[in-house]
Amino acid sequence: MEWQQDPHAGLPFEQWKQTKQLQQPADPFTVRRVSPERIEHVTVYTSSVDKAQDGERHPAFTPPDARFTGFFRSATAGAVLDGEWDQPAVPFDEYVPYVSLRRHFQDGVDWADTEYYRAIVACITDGAPLWGCETEAEFRERCADLDTLYDRIDSEGYRPASELRDGKLQYDEIAVNVGRDGRLLFNDGKHRLAVARLLGVDAVPVRVIVRHQDWVAQADDAVFPGQ
Repeated sequence: MEWQQDPHAGLPFEQWKQTKQLQQPADPFTVRRVSPERIEHVTVYTSSVDKAQDGERHPAFTPPDARFTGFFRSATAGAVLDGEWDQPAVPFDEYVPYVSLRRHFQDGVDWADTEYYRAIVACITDGAPLWGCETEAEFRERCADLDTLYDRIDSEGYRPASELRDGKLQYDEIAVNVGRDGRLLFNDGKHRLAVARLLGVDAVPVRVIVRHQDWVAQADDAVFPGQ
């Protein structure tokens, strides 16, 4: 293999040291607690994200030029990435799944009359099964599970994944990314986050999947003080 010179070798020492620090991943298994209201935006599709999580199949969830994808949690967990993946950021309050859950739980709208339901059923009808659902009837059962989730959190409070299913879901928490300006961007776990926001939960456990390189230079302590 041809030897590659360090492209940062000519920088003053302090700047050189910082570039090395930026390349260090964070522990993706650290669970932190944040207010759900702080997760105000959604990680959306940009040209620098080459793996779609579900936005490719759910074009109705966000504007067509900014479709939600997020990052695969196992492949990129703990990574520090540069690029434009954190921009633009769709407000979570405008994210179709959240809007539809709000209409269902707060306004009493039937699942079938929400945009979320119609978008998922359209995907299933077009031959793209989602969440193990191959028929509308199966997806309707999943919606009933969301009703159960809402009622459980409302009556018992928000419980971390480590307390569910005998701890088998220990790391299956809401996933977020940290953008260049320190904003927390939703990555995965939309139903739990939506319900937590709707019920006014004070804090939820989260895992950080990806941090923007520009933000790491400013330290994570500003985002998660004392954690």
